[in-house]
Amino acid sequence: MFAGRYLWWMLIAIAIFLFFTMCFDYVTWLTVVSSGCIRIAGSCGPIVVTMTGSMKPSGVYLAGGIILVVTLARIHYLSMSWMWGVIAAIWFVASAPFPLLLANGWTGQLKPEAVLDGLPAAFLFFVAFCAYIGWSFEESGARPLGAWRLLRATISVTAVYGALLALSEAPAFATIPGRMLGEMRLTTSIAALQPGLHDLLTLGMDRDTFAYIVLAVFVAGLAVSLLPQNLEELKARLIQPFMLRGSRP
Repeated sequence: MFAGRYLWWMLIAIAIFLFFTMCFDYVTWLTVVSSGCIRIAGSCGPIVVTMTGSMKPSGVYLAGGIILVVTLARIHYLSMSWMWGVIAAIWFVASAPFPLLLANGWTGQLKPEAVLDGLPAAFLFFVAFCAYIGWSFEESGARPLGAWRLLRATISVTAVYGALLALSEAPAFATIPGRMLGEMRLTTSIAALQPGLHDLLTLGMDRDTFAYIVLAVFVAGLAVSLLPQNLEELKARLIQPFMLRGSRP
């Protein structure tokens, strides 16, 4: 999937999400008013239940599905390792509840401290990664994650850390295996292991301070990988703004 098409689909998904989380209630209200069901007591219930209980969640799931599918398609197009698809999926699942929390701000029911408390590091990892793979590598001929081994290793290690942190924080990763296999004991066992893994990854800190340090290293590594990997070319680009027009290096 080309970078332009990837960005287009991401914008479409975001627009769908915003519509169903912020505007669909007005559509429901307009439907109820125009149907005339308010004249008959109790007849508006099925309409409201269908629109808010089925159509609205379906629209939100559609937006999330588009984001995940196009991200995986972009990873495949860039010939990145399949492990990046797994990591991106883990980040996506772990950060899924946060956009729904932000949607409550439209109704004035959301406080800033609630946003900070509910902000998962996985969401920031996922956003940074999606913004990175949206870069037009196919036009510049650059290699995703750069050509330097140390830089690629740093990005990969920080990404794996972010995925493990997401696994330790999201309750969904404990409930999904148990439901799929029909073993609630498995869900209980995984849920019991998550706090210990989280304490290990965060070095026992109350807040995810260390996690945000790793996130900063991850973002910095992605940014550096966008620079020319050839030292001579990099030097030429850094010197170019300070040279007089028409002069040669």
